[in-house]
Amino acid sequence: MQSIPRPTMEPPAPNNATASRLRTVTGNRFPRKCACGCGQPIPRDLDIRYVVDFGAPRPYPAYLREHSPDFGT
Repeated sequence: MQSIPRPTMEPPAPNNATASRLRTVTGNRFPRKCACGCGQPIPRDLDIRYVVDFGAPRPYPAYLREHSPDFGT
């Protein structure tokens, strides 16, 4: 009787609440304001590009591209 080799499981990623996962997304369907504190609205437009921090708790903070924490890097 032969045993079937099982794939090795990768350890889960560390749950670090302070780690940001900034991603640029396209299209804003819902009204929201920039999370940097400036209070500017992010326009509802299917072609707009803005930055969302998917590492933060929900609702995920959204930034205008020019106001994102990693702008210019």
